[in-house]
Amino acid sequence: MPLFFQLTPFIPLLAMIPPSLAAMWIASRWLKSKGATAEIVALREEIAELRQAQIDMQERVDFSERMLKQLREAS
Repeated sequence: MPLFFQLTPFIPLLAMIPPSLAAMWIASRWLKSKGATAEIVALREEIAELRQAQIDMQERVDFSERMLKQLREAS
């Protein structure tokens, strides 16, 4: 009896292997992308904080320039 006939009862199970592997691969990629999304959100928050710090520093520089200008005009 050829090997094919001995594997006949297992053909449905063997047919499920490639889709199962594909589903596991897709799930792993999806889970990895979820972690990347959290990292992107954290980076966006950090950029927002840096922008706010830059705005604050610019206001301080502008204030200092105004004060220096007043001192120069007063003397």
